[in-house]
Amino acid sequence: MLEESALRVSLARVRVLTALIFASVTLQSGFADAASPSRREPAGGSPQASATPPAAPPEALTHDRRAAAGLALMPGIAVHGSGHYALGYRKTAYALLLTELLGAALVFGGVVTEVRSGNSRQLAGPSVAATVLGGGLVLASFGADLYGTLTSDGDAAAALPRAPARFESEVGYRYVADPHFDYRHFVVESLTLRRGDFRLTPCAWFATNASNVRYRVEAAYRLLGLGPAEAGDRDDHLDLVLGGMHQRYLPEHFQRTGLDFALDARFDFAHLGDTLRGSFIDLGLGYGRAKIAYAIQGLAVPSDTDDLLLVRVGLGVALRGRAAAGSEARIYYDHRHDDYAAGFLTPGRVSGVFGKFGGDLRWFFTPRLGVLADAQVGSAIVGGLSILFREGRASRRGAAP
Repeated sequence: MLEESALRVSLARVRVLTALIFASVTLQSGFADAASPSRREPAGGSPQASATPPAAPPEALTHDRRAAAGLALMPGIAVHGSGHYALGYRKTAYALLLTELLGAALVFGGVVTEVRSGNSRQLAGPSVAATVLGGGLVLASFGADLYGTLTSDGDAAAALPRAPARFESEVGYRYVADPHFDYRHFVVESLTLRRGDFRLTPCAWFATNASNVRYRVEAAYRLLGLGPAEAGDRDDHLDLVLGGMHQRYLPEHFQRTGLDFALDARFDFAHLGDTLRGSFIDLGLGYGRAKIAYAIQGLAVPSDTDDLLLVRVGLGVALRGRAAAGSEARIYYDHRHDDYAAGFLTPGRVSGVFGKFGGDLRWFFTPRLGVLADAQVGSAIVGGLSILFREGRASRRGAAP
């Protein structure tokens, strides 16, 4: 009876959390539509004028962006959207506040579920996913308010081509400072090939001392969003991704092989207001399973299996000015634990529960040539630089692709 009662309580909590996530997504989508560029503020602008940052409406409390940025910090750190409200962009301010409230609700639901379930293995996945995604929305709404009050070159962001390249290659170097393994220096290579809605990305990390190698290949299908050479105002997309990985630890006599699938999405904050053009949030949610096989001479060690919760939240901005289209800067949290940075170490029992924090910068000097700088902090520190080469970018609007 006790087990049956506990099962009913667990199922009830899952239903409540699922309903909360569904309601959050539905409400935010509806509000984003209400604040879409088709209903921009102030009213009366023509489609041709949409590429110009709108002037502050007459009901603005201030026309000084620095003063508005100060309000975005205080009281904006608690009431997101305060900066936009001061500048008169009320719909954008309300959308940012709603985003904060939805994120806080997800965090609250995730934490309460985790605590009340006693860190139940069955509920750990949904509760951690809700907490991470909710925390990302809270930070995103605060960052977007600051960005929109300080940035006045949204017209430059609106003019950037959004379509992905048909072909992109990467070759670079990564340094890995891991206290548990001897490897340090890696050569990184990857290729990205796109045809229509399909993408194929093989990637490899080779340790220079030949003690470790990691192969990964991703096959993705774009459910929503622009394909190569397609014109569009925004870079929203939703991809279904299937990934496979194999990594060999030669000195340690084991290897790891796994499969995973995920939904990867990008939401352009321009949906919430013209002042936010050029800023975006990346979201990812998925599941993976891996097998660890041991090769110890003279011993028969049974294989292990491992489950992976894949959750990722990234906040970024498109770079303008001297940077070519496709240049962007981003910070992110990634809950994945099976790569070189692995999980963040903290004191106490929760050590290893969290994933990694990172940031990357993609800067294209020309339409074809650029660099990628990447840094991650988990149980190990990973950082390095790559050279990027691409072909098949869409041209600016009005020019032939």
